[in-house]
Amino acid sequence: MREKVTYLPGVSRQKHRRRPRLVLCLVILALVYSVALFASQQVHLSRLRRELARIEAQIALVKEQNEEMIREIELLHTTEYLEKMIRRELGMVRPGEVLFFFRGTEPAVTGR
Repeated sequence: MREKVTYLPGVSRQKHRRRPRLVLCLVILALVYSVALFASQQVHLSRLRRELARIEAQIALVKEQNEEMIREIELLHTTEYLEKMIRRELGMVRPGEVLFFFRGTEPAVTGR
């Protein structure tokens, strides 16, 4: 035997409407959170890319300086370059040469 159950008209509808609204709110909340997380990650990624570009530029500059130093080291093994550096940096001359100093310029060496 079945009993007859009577529902109030507004009660049953509200329960069914609350669940879809709750699910919809949770979905919207999850979507907003995902978008915010994605945006913050994009900002962080762009900051890291700028830093990477800056570091790569520094590396290129240091490599160029390193190449210049290597070339100068190779030049230091030649007698012509050593003589030039000794004359310029130390002001040394060969026997019989006269060294002249001019104001505001580097020392000049005259020939024999």
